[in-house]
Formats: sequence, structure tokens, C-alpha cells
Amino acid sequence: MFSPFGSFSAGGREMHITTPDIPRNWYNYFFTDHYITFTSQVGIGQGFLQDDMGLRLMPVKGRGMYLTEGDSGYSLCGLPVYDKPDAYECVHRLGSSTITLERKGIRTQYTLFVPCDDDRLTGIEVSAVNVTNLSDKPREINIISYTDNDFDGDYRYQAYNTAAAYPDDKINGVHFEFRQPFYGCEREFCFFSACGQQVSGRDCARNAFIGPYGSLADPAAIHKGGCSDSACVAEKMGYAVQSTLVLAPGQTGFVSFVTGICESLDAAARLVPRFDTYKKVLYELARVEQRIERRLYGRLELNTPDGDLNHLLNNWLMYQTDMGSRWARVRHNGYRDMASDTECLAAFNPVLAWERIKRVLTYQYSNGYAPRTFIDGKIRDNNFSDCTVWLTFTVSYIIKELGDTDLLFEEVPFNDGSSASVFEHLRRSVDFLYDFKGNHGLIRIWGGDWNDCMNGVGMENKGVSIWLSIAWVRACRQLRELSEAIGEAEYARMLAERDREMCALINEYGWDEKGGYYIYARTDADAPVGASSCEEGSVFLNPQLWAYLAGGLGAEREEGAFCNACELLYDPLGTRVSAHPYTAKSAWIGGIAQKAPGVQENGGVYLHAMCWKLAVDALRGDEQSVRTDVDCIVPFRNPVVNGRAEPYIICNCYMGKETGYRYGTPGQSWRTASGQWFLKAMAQFVFGLQPELDGLHVRPCLPAGWDSANAYKRFRGCEYRITYERSGEKALYFNGRRLESDLLPPESGEVRVTF
Repeated sequence: MFSPFGSFSAGGREMHITTPDIPRNWYNYFFTDHYITFTSQVGIGQGFLQDDMGLRLMPVKGRGMYLTEGDSGYSLCGLPVYDKPDAYECVHRLGSSTITLERKGIRTQYTLFVPCDDDRLTGIEVSAVNVTNLSDKPREINIISYTDNDFDGDYRYQAYNTAAAYPDDKINGVHFEFRQPFYGCEREFCFFSACGQQVSGRDCARNAFIGPYGSLADPAAIHKGGCSDSACVAEKMGYAVQSTLVLAPGQTGFVSFVTGICESLDAAARLVPRFDTYKKVLYELARVEQRIERRLYGRLELNTPDGDLNHLLNNWLMYQTDMGSRWARVRHNGYRDMASDTECLAAFNPVLAWERIKRVLTYQYSNGYAPRTFIDGKIRDNNFSDCTVWLTFTVSYIIKELGDTDLLFEEVPFNDGSSASVFEHLRRSVDFLYDFKGNHGLIRIWGGDWNDCMNGVGMENKGVSIWLSIAWVRACRQLRELSEAIGEAEYARMLAERDREMCALINEYGWDEKGGYYIYARTDADAPVGASSCEEGSVFLNPQLWAYLAGGLGAEREEGAFCNACELLYDPLGTRVSAHPYTAKSAWIGGIAQKAPGVQENGGVYLHAMCWKLAVDALRGDEQSVRTDVDCIVPFRNPVVNGRAEPYIICNCYMGKETGYRYGTPGQSWRTASGQWFLKAMAQFVFGLQPELDGLHVRPCLPAGWDSANAYKRFRGCEYRITYERSGEKALYFNGRRLESDLLPPESGEVRVTF
């Protein structure tokens, strides 16, 4: 059964949520290249503008939309959830969300979206409210938009706030002007919250609207008839803007609000009229939809026997991938996250992916190292050792999608202002890690690798990561292939020698003979982590997955390590990322040992890693395991998870059995690579659409029980329409002609795959 709290519609582009009272907030995100915001099914969310060094201005720290009539009122978002409306529905769309409410003979439809503006100094979000009088008598009602922000400091009890703010008729709302460093210099900004129609009340002070004992769910002002036209002098700001509608029976009225930040009050005054009629709002929403259409659609489509899974793959996971490629983990600009998500973006939009990865490369150091993140105006290394390795994976995949090795010669800056070709960025990346060695000549783990929480293992610069050493082998092999393609034969030969050398070291110092799998790391003191001799943390999934993805370590050993680890890490919920979980708070291991057993990396089912497992199982041709992987990863196909997680997105993890009552509950949604990698794994490995320098190869492994499927792939100007049929015979046909290999001709046509 699909989720009990909602369903897809509009070809999967909409998610209908039928009750506000679900186990957790189900979020939706809207974004441009500079501004991002999110909302849940009950209106909870935040929004901020960001410059190219991660400085952020947050015009929306909290929001609310309310209706008052007489001396009573309520939230138009469905809060508080125990106060049941007569009818409720939230529709999350790609690019907008609408909450529909019926209460006391009034129907409201509140839509939130971010217009597709690209001004780097402007970030706005628009709220549009349609109000219908369903009763048989005239009604006079107020619609009120409220916004919290922290431009005058955090709101805390016993805080010291000295702000002053006042209503402003120029924008039919309220504003606050301030100065802030942004894009390398101090600039003037104007926060504003404005109405597209005539205002009938405003508040500038938080306590005037929310009240000293109120909340966003139940502010004091809605029990007093609405706004009181308060100013704000030496107290915490909070902005409410009110407009009044007088509606005859059956009549519908419209109110719009624009909230955000720009350079001046005059600039704000120019923005507001763009949204002052419903027709104009529909036009702006259409522009958002057209932009999403251009980015997501028309290049890849995957169709399985499960219609809901198709909706997830062909809409929401593409949208999640686009967001992750530009905004990483939202709370910070994770470097490896942007690189890896951009690799996944290339599965359906390689042209945009190429522009995105060039942006990511500009934060790389000229010695080849790459930081963990950039935030608050600074590049922050955080002592992570792996971030640079992801660059080769991404560039290699994009080049194979586009088939243009000349792109490798494009010049891209480093973070110090010097520049080099994309190929040179990769060369320095791979060379840097090769020289970044610790114990036994393997690559240092330093303050963490992909496992952010393995941050205590190598701080003395001697501890090493077996996983990262394996990942380096994969990057080395990919760079060698690119080197050969552009005539860098001597460098390619050197990479081949380094590859053999590193593989030998991994097999000598990273292999657990008793366990029959690869250990995770070796500490500064050369103690193994993730070995059968360890009482806790005795086996980790990732080294086994990446040994298979990298190759070169010996086919028998790679297969054995994978199978042994998967058996040890099995759980009906999904394959665990590690076992046995740490229970001792061991500082020398790091944050992973600080987490409760069964939580995320410490023994949970980490879906990012499971998506890599899906890729490996497909490469191995294991149809049954591919089926099990898909059924575990997808929330509405996993019986333990269904109803607990958003069904239109993939979360970062499910809690492990040691968590007791939390078993099977999801971790964070959206801000993870799990959805992106699930989409890529399905396209490249399950459906087998594998780009190589010589063209598109088809090497599928569909799940057991799937007797047919189809796909569409636009590739280097060609359009391939592909059908998959279970017949017991493995063959590939192009326009009715059986092919001798799995390489498709470089021309559009019909492809039939039998298996």
C-alpha cells in the first residue's frame, strides 16, 4: 500500500497530503541559484539568501498565515493540528505548495513559491491566498502574513533587543534597513514584508503580534481581531501585514504577500506589483514550472511496473538532485556533496552538470586539496581528507555523457585566484591524495572521510582510510582513461603504476583475513577499525562496495568481501552500514561512537550506502538482491517505514534495531545524497544505461519479478526508446536488428532488451 497520508497526482508532479497530523513534517523546497526556502504541510519553514562564500541573510526564520473574523481567528496552515478544520489538503508540487483549508464556511487556498529571479542580491518568496465565502451571508475577514527573522539578533528569553522598525506605506507593508557584508563588501539591504493589495493593519514588534505567551501556531493577535499597527522600539522585531476582504456569499477574494530581502526600499516597491493580481501570480508560477521543465524533463525517463515508483524517479528525485547539486545539504555547502550530487545530475542533465561542477572546482585549492565546506564567508577544511576524490568521479561521468573530451581543457580558477584546465584540477586532485600518505603508504584519514563521524582516527596524521585508498584507486583509473583519451600517455602510464602499487598495499594492510572483508581504517596507533578483531565496529559496508566499484583488487576477493559483509550486515529493514554498533563513547574513534547504537553511521541503515549497494548488486547481475534493495530503500515499498517517511523523497537513513521504538523511523529528508544516488543507480546500473567514451552501452539488471520496463534516454543528440522484456534470452536489438555488442549505434532508434 502507498502511504496512508497521501498520494501522487498530475503525473507524479504533485503530492497530495490529506491530514496535517502526520508523524513528522513533510517538507518541500523551492530555490533559485541564490535563494532557497522550504515549507512543510503545516507551513513550517525558513528561507535565506546566500553569496558565493556562504554568507547568509535569512529573511524568513519562521512564518505564519492567518485569518481573523471579529475577535477570533486561526492559522491557514492547519495548526495547531489538534484543532481539526472541516477540510484540509496540502499539495506539494515541484516549485510550490498549496494548503487548502475549510473552516466556519470559509475556504482558503494558500500557495507559497519562490519566483525564478536570478538577482544575486535579491531573495523573495510569494504567498498567494484565495478566499471563498461558502456561507449564505456576507463575511468580512482579515488575512494576515507574519514573518520572523534575526536581523536584529536572536529572539531569546531575557534577550537584549534594541531594534526600531515602523510600518511603511510605500510598499503596503513593513521594512527594516541594515548593512551586511555580502559578496566581498559591506552592502545596504532592505528586509520587507509587503502586501499586493490595500493593507488594513500591520505590526512590527514580535510581542505585539505573537504575544509574550503565544506561538506561530497560535499568536495572540488572532484572538484580538488582527494587527494593532504597532511600531517596534527597543524590542524584538516581528512583521505582520494584514489585508481585509469583504465577500458576498459564494464570492472569492485574493490577497498576495511578498516577503524577502533586496538592496533598497525602492527596489522592494518595484517588486511587489509583479504579484498584485491572481493572474500575475499564475504567470509567475508558470515561469517557475517552465524553468523546472527545462532542467528536469525530456532527457531521461524510467518506467517500472510500479507507477508510484515511476513518479518518484521521474519527478521528485530529479528535483532533489537538482537542488542538491546547487545547494548541497542546505545547512552548509558541503563540497563532496555538491560534487557527488552533480555527478547524479548528469544522468538527466549533463550540460547543467558541467556548469555546476566547474563552479564546484573554483573552491578547490591549487595544490589539489578540496575543503569540506564553505559557510559564513569562509572556506572551512574541517580536516577532511576525501573531498577532492569526488571531482574525478563527477567529471569523468559528465564527459562520458557528453562525449566531448575537449571540455577537459576549459580553464577554471582555484580558490586562490590562479587557474588551470579542468584536467589539471583532476590531476592535482589525484596526485595530492597519492602523496597524502600515512601508515603503510595508504591515504590518511585525517579528520574524516565520507564517514564524517570517523573524525578521531587520524588526527596525528598517521591513521589511514582503507575506504579512501580504495576510492582513490577508482579515481586513478578514471583519470587514467581520460588521460589516454587526450594523449597524456606518459601520465597515464604513471597512474597505472600507482594503481598497482596502491592495490597491493590495500590488499596487504587493509584486508581482514579472518573476516574475509576489507577493514575500514587504521588509527594513528595502527589499530584496525572495522575488523573482525574489533569488539565494536567490526565490519563496515562501504569498503566492500567501493572495492567492487573500483576494481583492481582481485575479482575473487572483491566478490567475497562484498558477500561476507552483506551477510553480517543483514537486517530486514535494509543492509546496515556498520556492525556491531559502538556503545563506548570512544574519543579516538570520533563522532560515530558518540551516536546512540543503531543511529545513522553507527549501525543504522544508511540509504546513501544502500544505493551504492544497489549499483553493485546490479553490476553483479543479482536480480533478487536488486529487488530487495529497491524494496528497502523506497519508503512506500518498505513495510516498516511506510507512513513514517515522506513517500516522495528518499531520506538519509532508517534507524537500526538497537534504537528500540525508533526502529525503522527515517532520518532527515532532502538534505542527503540518497535520492540522487538512487536515481543514478537505477538509471546507470539497474536499467543499465552506461555512458562510456565510445557511446552508450546497455547492461541492465532488472529486479526479480519485473518482467518488463521501458526507458527513454536522450544521449549526444540521439533519442533512444528502450523496452525491456523478460524472455529467458539475453539480447539487444536496435530498430529490429540484433546487435553483436551492448553498444548502441550513434543514431536515434527503438531499442529492445531481452533478458
